[in-house]
Amino acid sequence: MISLEKENNGNNETRERIVNASIQLFSEKGFDATRVNEIARAANVNKALIYYYFKNKEDILDYLVHSLFDSVTTITMNFIQVSIIKMIKEGHLDIEPDRLRFANEEARECFLQNVHIYYERLLDYALENKAIIRILMLESLKNGKHQNALFRLVDLTKSSNDNSIFRTISDADSDFSYSHDMILFQVFFSLFPLVCFAAYYDDIKEISLLNDQELRSAFLRSFEILVASLVSNKEILLRSPPTGV
Repeated sequence: MISLEKENNGNNETRERIVNASIQLFSEKGFDATRVNEIARAANVNKALIYYYFKNKEDILDYLVHSLFDSVTTITMNFIQVSIIKMIKEGHLDIEPDRLRFANEEARECFLQNVHIYYERLLDYALENKAIIRILMLESLKNGKHQNALFRLVDLTKSSNDNSIFRTISDADSDFSYSHDMILFQVFFSLFPLVCFAAYYDDIKEISLLNDQELRSAFLRSFEILVASLVSNKEILLRSPPTGV
């Protein structure tokens, strides 16, 4: 057992063991059925040490939610800086209320390549953390504190200065806003497929008889097809045109 005294000297490895043990138990037994003493045994620490880092097991799940959200935000902000802000400053991209307008086809193709790389990074991150995503999916079906934890990712599409992503893009081009169409597309055709694919990855792999590379490539091709539906010449539409137009 690692003592609390040792932990006071800054042994961060213990916190990681507690978190990893929690993920394993929450995934195998369910969050409600997991007890703190079981986490302590799995992490090979005493129970007091868990309470040194976390108030309770709910606090551990909160930590997982925040870590997931912060990592996705970081990946997204990196994409925005390279593929949107930089292109706007260089005159390759102009954001209009209903579309992204590119200076030429080369700029559009560069942007689409970066979108693919961005989604690929999100996919890899989701697969690395598929156990956490599965836990949050199960919690989303309950009427508990963490029912909406997974939907925190939807906050990334809010047209609010509280959303660092929206604020960064709108500071670069004030015409930017999230249309209802784009929010629905991101949630139901981008975010949810990613979450479901990660959560059920092992089951899908077993049913499909595809190896990891084949399965990953097939999923990314599906996303490319969806993105291609938004492309019109040198533009990417952010909302559907009015009926009859």
